Amino acid sequence: MRRIPEDALIVTIRRLLRPVVRQLLAWGVSYPVFDRVVRGLFVEVAEDDFALPAKKQTDSRVSLVTGIHRKEIARLRRLPREERNAPPLERSVVTRVIGRWLSRPPYADRSGRARPLPYERAGRARASFAALVADAGFDGPVRSVLDEMLRIGAATFRDDGTVVLESEAHLPTRDLGTKLDLLGSEPAELFRTIAHNIDAPDAPWLQRKVVYDNVGAAALPALRSAAREEGEALMRRANALLGAQDRDRNPGAPGGARSRVVLATYWYEEPVEPASDAAGTAATGTTQEKRTLPGRITARGATPKRSE
Repeated sequence: MRRIPEDALIVTIRRLLRPVVRQLLAWGVSYPVFDRVVRGLFVEVAEDDFALPAKKQTDSRVSLVTGIHRKEIARLRRLPREERNAPPLERSVVTRVIGRWLSRPPYADRSGRARPLPYERAGRARASFAALVADAGFDGPVRSVLDEMLRIGAATFRDDGTVVLESEAHLPTRDLGTKLDLLGSEPAELFRTIAHNIDAPDAPWLQRKVVYDNVGAAALPALRSAAREEGEALMRRANALLGAQDRDRNPGAPGGARSRVVLATYWYEEPVEPASDAAGTAATGTTQEKRTLPGRITARGATPKRSE
């Protein structure tokens, strides 16, 4: 591991944490709360990642690594750990369903665009939403997956009984808990990519971005739209590329130790100088009519439909 100059590292830590601290203060999180979280996290990471081979991790060893007093280490290590990194249903199942939907026929066209799917296979239909969910590896009720995708705005259910994918990426629009889960996981992946490239400059991972600092605000709407279109096209190609090597989808893919691979893209904008005036925006609401949703499909067949 490369040795980083302390002064440069301190400057980097401040820059890294500044937007985090700003957002924590905006959400009403005080320093004592942050200190309690970080102190416990230092102990957990030291326990998990900095143990000596074939030796039991002691309070003294953790104290040496973290710089936290040994008595405080002992107190923290006696506290029960909460479950960490447990993905909720919408991360583990919905993400797989969306990925499979976009990967290849019969659920997507040859360009990787998701086709509307009948909820159940009928007539000459080559595919269905129920078959998609099963193909994605979920053996529970299909209706529960549809309900979750409707709730987070990832899909819609048409009056003709077809399910339409509304979001090619799993970015929940209404669920705060899921958004916070993304906040805790996705910046961490980018951070670890950059840290890898610092520690292993001879074997870098993909890390690219394009920045211009004199773009007129009038151009932003068109740029956002174009960036979204290009980004979604990239993600469709990435989904096909990675999906072809995923052994759950392709048992004939190359072997080796199981690995998790992430290929991502994002858009960010900010004013270079404070705007002189702010344009007001009006919120608009929509009213949804009640519709009849399909019943639950299980191994024993479908149950009666209900209205919502």
